[in-house]
Amino acid sequence: MPVFSKGTVAGTMTVAAGTGVDALFHRYGKSYRWLVTLTVMTGAIAMGLASSMVNVAVPSVIGAFGVGLDQAQWMATGFLATMSATMLVSSWLIEVLGQRITFIVILTVFGIGSFLSATAPNIDILILGRVLQGAANGIGQPLAMYTMYSVFPADRRGTAIGIYGLFSVLAPTFGPIVGGIAIDSISWRYLFFLPLPFCVPALILGMVFMPGKKLAPRLPPFDWLGLALVLLILFSVLSGLANGPRRGWDSDFVVYRLLAGATALFVFILWELRATYPLLDLSLFRNRQFALTMIAGFVFGTGLFASGYFIPIFVQTIQNYSATRAGLLLAPGGLVMMLFFPLAGRITDTIPAHIPIAVGLLIFSIGFFLIQAVDVNTTFFVLVIYTAINKVGLSLAIPSLSIAALRAVPPDKLARAASASTFFRNLGGGIGITMLTAFFQHRTQFHAEALTETQTWANQTTRELLGGIQQLLAGTGLTDTTQMAGAINYLSHMVQAQASTIGFKDTFLAIAVMALFAVGPAWMIGHGIKRQRA
Repeated sequence: MPVFSKGTVAGTMTVAAGTGVDALFHRYGKSYRWLVTLTVMTGAIAMGLASSMVNVAVPSVIGAFGVGLDQAQWMATGFLATMSATMLVSSWLIEVLGQRITFIVILTVFGIGSFLSATAPNIDILILGRVLQGAANGIGQPLAMYTMYSVFPADRRGTAIGIYGLFSVLAPTFGPIVGGIAIDSISWRYLFFLPLPFCVPALILGMVFMPGKKLAPRLPPFDWLGLALVLLILFSVLSGLANGPRRGWDSDFVVYRLLAGATALFVFILWELRATYPLLDLSLFRNRQFALTMIAGFVFGTGLFASGYFIPIFVQTIQNYSATRAGLLLAPGGLVMMLFFPLAGRITDTIPAHIPIAVGLLIFSIGFFLIQAVDVNTTFFVLVIYTAINKVGLSLAIPSLSIAALRAVPPDKLARAASASTFFRNLGGGIGITMLTAFFQHRTQFHAEALTETQTWANQTTRELLGGIQQLLAGTGLTDTTQMAGAINYLSHMVQAQASTIGFKDTFLAIAVMALFAVGPAWMIGHGIKRQRA
């Protein structure tokens, strides 16, 4: 029977007859753990599609609504920020509603968000739909991890998390391909209808196989102030970072947003240390292993989501890939993760978790050091190899991060540890994408200005380019003035394309350096374990 976190009101969590874990094991035998695994995995595939397919649609959405990358990135960051916040609510919902009702509710909310996104008349409604999808996803991930962790024996939990990882990458593997085909053949709007066929069987399976319980006669306490502060922190910080390049980092709007986020973070820490039932149990961070695992998870979250976000945009805007071709580029990396996740789970069952975490970070960093060297002439297969390398690093580390976090805490705090673990990983993704988008825009502008300063009549290459374009336009019958204007306009586009290329290279390099610096804290997780044993 699942162990609930501290703060559960004794006597209010009576399991409904015939629907608890013990009763379901009695009814279905040992096969029950695989039936419930199939259930949560079906839901995970539906929600995983929502997080993976959208990245190949960013250029299409920018064109459809006439917005910039700083606004379009809210499709990803709004999703990730909401997902991060609701992860902290998951343990309370499990305690109040039980796993079965929680599972049904989040699939319903997810379906509503998908419909809103598909029919959105403007970017704001699209972001709202993505926020609802993120809210459902944020509760669903810890719920799936907690459910599988509770039905598998201790010596097979690493394998269970590896299986969860295997199924959870099915959608990221094939989602971009299916999404790309939908964009090129029909419309980007159909991306949001594609997960819905998985929601229906997941709902049916959830009603039968997810553990249930009687509703509590009175609700256990919940840290509503903590949740409000988390939402304020995320909204203030993300909006401040997103608007920095456009409004200026010293503008009142940006400065006030960042100050509000910093102040709310300070108040949140003070409140959570005193709260009787904290939203984020900061006492967990007294455990050295858990704290270091959260740092490594944050960095991995940044790399995981940033790689899936920036690489499709790069190949579509710089190399003129179609959405389908961009999806095909990401697919081999997903297949690599499918192969390595089960292996990584088995490794975690046999060796200390800090080893695959540190090695995974190092491999991931190497992959991005290679990716930062790409340009417009880099071939498709070279890009496939580079992205596959960083996926090897991710697949080695992610199961180990989950297990290391859960092993570091007592049994009565498993649910809270699972929520915190996934919270920090996805928080890293949301903040990482926002910061890296701002970094990309800043570096692109810097390189554009630097390149523009070199485009003078004293530059022989520039004169030759302008002269060649004028000769091409001369046969069209345009006047000399119009020919020159056309040549200068072409030069302007060339400069901007080159600046964007270098901006992407700088962004990929930043990810590689960040991952490399995180290897040290990841390796120190092992020293935390040794101290605890001593």
